[in-house]
Amino acid sequence: MNKRHYSSALIVIALVAAVMLIYSARDGLTEAISTASLHFLGLLYAATLTQNLTLWLVFHVSAGAGDAYLQTSKMHFGGQVAKYLPGKVWGLVYQATLKSDTMPFGNIVQGNIVIHALSVLSVVTASLALIIYSFSMSIAVIVLLVGGGLSVYLMSSDHLYRIIQRFSRLSTRFELTMAVPATDFSVGTRAGTYLILLLSYVLSNVFLLYAFFDLDLHEVLQLTAYLGIAWLAGVMVAISPSGLGVREAVFIAIGYAGDASSFELFASIAIVARAIQVLQDLVSAFLVPTIVGLAYKKNEAGA
Repeated sequence: MNKRHYSSALIVIALVAAVMLIYSARDGLTEAISTASLHFLGLLYAATLTQNLTLWLVFHVSAGAGDAYLQTSKMHFGGQVAKYLPGKVWGLVYQATLKSDTMPFGNIVQGNIVIHALSVLSVVTASLALIIYSFSMSIAVIVLLVGGGLSVYLMSSDHLYRIIQRFSRLSTRFELTMAVPATDFSVGTRAGTYLILLLSYVLSNVFLLYAFFDLDLHEVLQLTAYLGIAWLAGVMVAISPSGLGVREAVFIAIGYAGDASSFELFASIAIVARAIQVLQDLVSAFLVPTIVGLAYKKNEAGA
């Protein structure tokens, strides 16, 4: 059985498990959905959209895309939907169909690596800080500062791209461009990008939990950390598209280990978080390129 078959089988298993979870947590889900706050849902989408727009702009510059904003918006936001297909390669496959002579595939891969590294750093440091802060606020601050320092370092073309080039020589499937795409990220821009990604990640989960569940702030922050750990686990499991099934299982396992009596709550959160993420990805994949396309037409008309 090849990787594609494993991935397809995993999706089927994940869907069956999701149905079982929905059934076992049906009372909690019904209550959460019926009492959902539209105010927090709006804030949730705003925070998530801010995170995705920031990653897209970093991707755009890192790929050396020039003024091809419509092209990269389709690549980034469309790729967020394609990642749900079995194999975890369809996002890149979709993006490859949009490449051009001025932005070859190597540049696209490099842009993806940059935003992937920044996403992992922001989620990991936020999750660690949220876990640690109840024991030591000073250590939590140090963790955040270290994450910021690493982000500033990695966003420099003098560092990350050279690492990428070395690893690309080991690949037999593609070769990255030898010339590093020019970047104009100042230190302030790098630090600001990390801060935006960090805050938007935390706030999107805080708004998600407040929108559907009756929890206090301490519980919300701890659950945000658990969601971050689960997200990282999904990233590490290569055969699971978008961490499907893996994130939910890890999140429920962490919560169940801490409080077995709250299984229904953790199952409800896992299901709601996945459903909202899929919905947001679908809406953004249509909305952002459409707006960017209209802006381009308006600029061209004005010119």
